[in-house]
Amino acid sequence: EALLIALDRKGICVSTGSACSAGAAGASHVLLALGMDMMTAQSSLRFSFGRFNVPEDVDTVLNVLPGIVERQRQTAAPGLRAQLQ
Repeated sequence: EALLIALDRKGICVSTGSACSAGAAGASHVLLALGMDMMTAQSSLRFSFGRFNVPEDVDTVLNVLPGIVERQRQTAAPGLRAQLQ
């Protein structure tokens, strides 16, 4: 959820889980059926693109996302930090 908020602050809209489970609580049954473990399924993000997106939107995500992920890793609790590597 922290990653979702950090991306939102940069103007990048994402959702958690799959589109099939939008609005549902818990892990996406679709992601679990694909073989993801519960923790991974619950911590996944969905990037959706539509006809009004332009290539620069993808470039923005690719430029911003690594820095946000690195900051999240640095500020995570030590036990969680090991899982994020």
